[in-house]
Parts: sequence; C-alpha cells; structure tokens
Amino acid sequence: MSSPIDEDAPALATVAARSVGLLSDATGPEVGYPGLTGTDDVEDVLAALNRMAGDLEQTATQLTHYLEDEFAAGNLTPEPGSIDQNAPTVAAARKALTDVQENAQNLTRLLTTAETAMLALRPGN
Repeated sequence: MSSPIDEDAPALATVAARSVGLLSDATGPEVGYPGLTGTDDVEDVLAALNRMAGDLEQTATQLTHYLEDEFAAGNLTPEPGSIDQNAPTVAAARKALTDVQENAQNLTRLLTTAETAMLALRPGN
C-alpha cells in the first residue's frame, strides 16, 4: 500500500476534486439530499470541510514554496537553458496562491461559524 507521500500530486488533486463533486451530489436537493439524514450529518460535513479548508491553505503555501524554490534554482524558464526567467508570471502565480491561502482562511472561519450555529441547534443548548 502506498502512502500519500508516494502519490502523484496532480492525481491526488483530481481525486480531491472528484470527491467534492460527489459530496455536492450527495447534498443536493434535486434528489432529496441523499447523503443527509439529519443535522448531525450537516455538522459532520461542515467539520470535514473545515479540515479540508485548512489543508487547502497549507497546500497553497507549499505550492508557493515550490515555485519560489524552482524560480531560485533557475528552473522556471521559457525554454531549457534560457537565462530569461519569467519573473512576472511567477510573481502572478505566487500572488494568486497567496489569495488562495487568504480565501481558505476565510472559508475556515465561515465553516467554523456554521458549525457553531449547528451545534447551538442541538437539543439542550
């Protein structure tokens, strides 16, 4: 059995995207919310999405570091052996990844707020 460390990152990203699509299907009203049987399920989904948002923030951070390292090593060039590194393009990617990190933080905060609200709906609260 392989560990996630042994896996190809783009393949794992594809699996994650597909999983989110399936989750969307399982929580859709079109067929009666097939994956939800109560508010406990909503709490569980919110908690899992909250963990995912934190992992997404970390992944964006790591991708930024990778780009920085590759740029510093001279590996991000228009053509192999070219001395003209595409600094504006790398800077744009880094900026976008920083925005992803910030939006993931916001998503985490919003999901925490939703989780807290759901917990308040429990009997006895």
